[in-house]
Amino acid sequence: MLGDHSTKLENKVYRGWEEYHAGNTNAIEDIYTELIPFCLRVCSKVCGRFINDNDEESSIARLSILEAFASYDPNKGKILVYLALVIKNRIIDFKRSEKQKQSFSLWEIEASLPIIQDSQIDDIVDELARKQEIDSFRLLLEAYNISFSELARCSPRHTKTREATKRIALKIASEPQYQSHLLEKKQLPLKLLEEREMVSRKLVDRYRRYIIANALIIIYDFSYLKPYVLPC
Repeated sequence: MLGDHSTKLENKVYRGWEEYHAGNTNAIEDIYTELIPFCLRVCSKVCGRFINDNDEESSIARLSILEAFASYDPNKGKILVYLALVIKNRIIDFKRSEKQKQSFSLWEIEASLPIIQDSQIDDIVDELARKQEIDSFRLLLEAYNISFSELARCSPRHTKTREATKRIALKIASEPQYQSHLLEKKQLPLKLLEEREMVSRKLVDRYRRYIIANALIIIYDFSYLKPYVLPC
């Protein structure tokens, strides 16, 4: 899984770069929302502290996108790695301007900042994608009046019970009629499950929230969460 999300973002940004150089001046704006979290995360990695939209370094990230799109050459490697390098170089310039009245050399400033490896780019994108997926899942659960705290409280404690509820969730996600019932009515198809699948109504009633959450993870293909859902 690691690297899949990085490849998707890399491809999207590269297509944006192609459109930008083909004359589409809105190409950067079209990918800006997805790209800026990556840029801020790179800033945080380089600076060794969390950087948000209010920090001065965030403006460096925005300007770096423009610079990278203007100067990138596919022969220089992946565009995300190149963008990360541009961001780091601009941060070095920024730090140098901050320290220009002190006796700090450029070498000392560069030495104080971490080197970002290509593999770390995958890690950064992976981390952002995981957070985005969890946030999306949280919002989805709200439509079913389920919170993360409730989900933690109502999760089965015993392995046998947990696997049984996972199998029910998988059945709901896999059967179109069950899935439609869940998505449209925001409820489990209890009667159908009881009559057709011979499942215990007591079991389904007790772990309703857990079953719903697991079924939604499978239906919406939340790749980071699915390994924890599918039966062993």
